[in-house]
Amino acid sequence: MTILSTLGPLLAALLAGYWLHLKPFTPERVAKGLTQLTFVILGLIGYSIGALDNLASKIVIAGYQAMVLFVAVTVLPLAVLWISGRVFHGGASKVAHVDNNSSTQQALRDAAKTLAWVLAGVVAGWSLKHWLPSVDELVTWLLYLLLFLVGCQLRQGNFRLRKLFLNTQGMAIACTTIVTTLLAGLVAGSLLGLEWNKSLAVVSGFGWYSLSGILITGLGDPVLGTTAFLLDLGREIVALMLIPLFARINSHLSVGYSGATAMDFTLPLLGKVHGADIVPVCIASGFIMSLLTPILIPLFMGM
Repeated sequence: MTILSTLGPLLAALLAGYWLHLKPFTPERVAKGLTQLTFVILGLIGYSIGALDNLASKIVIAGYQAMVLFVAVTVLPLAVLWISGRVFHGGASKVAHVDNNSSTQQALRDAAKTLAWVLAGVVAGWSLKHWLPSVDELVTWLLYLLLFLVGCQLRQGNFRLRKLFLNTQGMAIACTTIVTTLLAGLVAGSLLGLEWNKSLAVVSGFGWYSLSGILITGLGDPVLGTTAFLLDLGREIVALMLIPLFARINSHLSVGYSGATAMDFTLPLLGKVHGADIVPVCIASGFIMSLLTPILIPLFMGM
């Protein structure tokens, strides 16, 4: 599969959603559609995984890969983000005492619901292997629709691209996180024996677990897609638990490790611990990573 045939349709769907203003696609409908479509696709991905031969061994492989990659994309980016936080004067600030138990509990509930859909699909695929013979093709078409809705949501956020890319702190955090995450992926991938392009693809979700696993599985590698899903799911949960601690050191650590979720899921907690001034930085950093995820994953997978 060439880069053009892999990236082209996916990028076209994303840009169509971003540039086309269709009245029926209201923010409420887009948000609801994204949630429901994500669960459906995750269920179908679970089906694809369940239908694999030697299922148990492949799940063990995905879990092991996710653990090794998780260590790499945690240690290296955090070390460099600590340095960039000092260089760009994004150091420690007054941090409010925040009880983030509710945020963590919500993250665990969402994770449990997501895993339930995947596991239900795995059971269906294992017991009904030939029930959906064209499941991969169906996932591909649903993936186009998903990226169209993602584009709609990015546009509806009223983010001015020029203003976001001129936010010095947000750009510094995003660039540092992206470069070090990709480098960590290459290092961990070499230890795991992964091809370099797949090593880069699997870490390019930057915490966006509901998209990274879907994209990679939809592009023909369900085992690596499972790895990406577990990796980014673990990263989001750990980020929620450690944000108050990171915030006491510097904002680059807390915002950068939140990855793509800094513009949405982890934004409320980041705003509470840092204050309202951090919100534009979070949105800029998170938006840049969110925009690059559906571009980088198919780009690397097509190489």
